[in-house]
Amino acid sequence: MPNYRCKLTTPDGKVVQRRFFASSKASLKENLEREGNFVLEIKRAEALGELLRFGGIRKAIKTKDFLTFNQEFLVLIKAGLPILSALDTIIQKGGKEDFVEILKEIRNDVAGGASLSAAFSRFRHLFSGLYVATLRAGEKSGNIADALARHIQYLKKVEEVRKKVISASVYPAILTVVSLFALVFLLTYVVPTFTKTYFEAGTPLPALTLMLVHFTEAIRTNIIGIGALIFFLVFGFYYLRRTEAGSLYLDRIKLRIPFFGSLYLHYYLSRFARTLAMVLAGGIPLLEAVRISTGTLRNRFIRERLDQVTQLLEQGQAFSESLSKASVLPDLALRMIDAGENSGALEDVLMDLAEFYEGDVETRLSIITSAIEPGLMIIMGLLIGFVVLAMYLPIFQMASTVG
Repeated sequence: MPNYRCKLTTPDGKVVQRRFFASSKASLKENLEREGNFVLEIKRAEALGELLRFGGIRKAIKTKDFLTFNQEFLVLIKAGLPILSALDTIIQKGGKEDFVEILKEIRNDVAGGASLSAAFSRFRHLFSGLYVATLRAGEKSGNIADALARHIQYLKKVEEVRKKVISASVYPAILTVVSLFALVFLLTYVVPTFTKTYFEAGTPLPALTLMLVHFTEAIRTNIIGIGALIFFLVFGFYYLRRTEAGSLYLDRIKLRIPFFGSLYLHYYLSRFARTLAMVLAGGIPLLEAVRISTGTLRNRFIRERLDQVTQLLEQGQAFSESLSKASVLPDLALRMIDAGENSGALEDVLMDLAEFYEGDVETRLSIITSAIEPGLMIIMGLLIGFVVLAMYLPIFQMASTVG
């Protein structure tokens, strides 16, 4: 069905631009005017899939919106509605315009005979391979509702852990920024003001004050060079991050940072284990499940190691043996996976591993939060205290001389 871009005046007087699917311009105009709209312009638009592929809608769907869609979809499917009717209901309810338009295309594909997983797979850069595989597993088992329920539970847990990681870093980040602004204000305004006053009065300055004055003057004199250096460092880091070799190097370094490295590793491993357990529960073969689970990780170094695991699995080696050769998991996890593989309880073991690593991540985050906050306050307090003391030392000296 053709896709049209329309400019129209709504019944409440607003001029808007929207996209619609219709059999023809005439029928679309008739329907819009019947709803009380005044049509200003109708143009044939490219198919949404083409727009997505060649630079149209690129913005990722927010996890919150995607979770809401799946919850609504699950409720409608459980209520006994066919897939098409469920999609129609969600589309009619409305929401984010881009997402609704994508759902319309998916709905049309399903109406044309495509499976639900195939319809979603057209938009792989918006919907993960994990989600498509979940739908495919539900179609094979004849129970899409259970597949959706598993994916919803997975999304909730992953989002919960992600929010804990973010919330644990927000307060220290805010504290650091505020403290730095206070320090910059002291160095660029307070110190020069005091310095000018002391020089005009001919007050002799102690060594500590002179050191601070020279440091501040050096910063002010070379501010352009310092700014350029910071810019090039940030740009260089960004460029390095965008390259394959640079991204691999940075992700490897990230895992070697004392204390934080193991935190990152356990976070990624918990996500991998939970994803793999969910995909296996959906009936996906181990090799494909490992590929899908690997694709959900953002750390390129870990992904590269897990790619080695898939290659070893293709050669017929056991999962635990492949993980051991790729050197991606700690010994405890390897022993647990080996036991689960031999006993046929791999899914349960993976879920236990995910819970274990998630608990470890939460514990470490609480330690970091409780340690960093007072640590930052002490460090910034000492720095600011040093600046204030250095500026008031001449006054103290004059007071003692007069006394």
